[in-house]
Amino acid sequence: MTEPTTDEAAFVVDDDEAARCPYCGRPFPSDHLRTLHVGETHGDTMTDAEAEAYAEADDQESDDLFVFHLKVLGALSFIMFLFVYSYSFVWS
Repeated sequence: MTEPTTDEAAFVVDDDEAARCPYCGRPFPSDHLRTLHVGETHGDTMTDAEAEAYAEADDQESDDLFVFHLKVLGALSFIMFLFVYSYSFVWS
């Protein structure tokens, strides 16, 4: 049995063709991540259908990142409010 590479050892992937890159064979835990990989790494050789799937996946990734940034901003604002509120009671 061969030793898994760093990319393969990071997660367990079933032997499903949908979870592997059609160009380099790298395994991915989801089709979404495989589609992003194909668009970013193999952009010059991908088909038109793969290009459309990549554009949709990239838009979804941008939306998810924007929501994550809003959540982080909200959490940091709440923590800062707690510190300022606590400070005002301790030093008043």
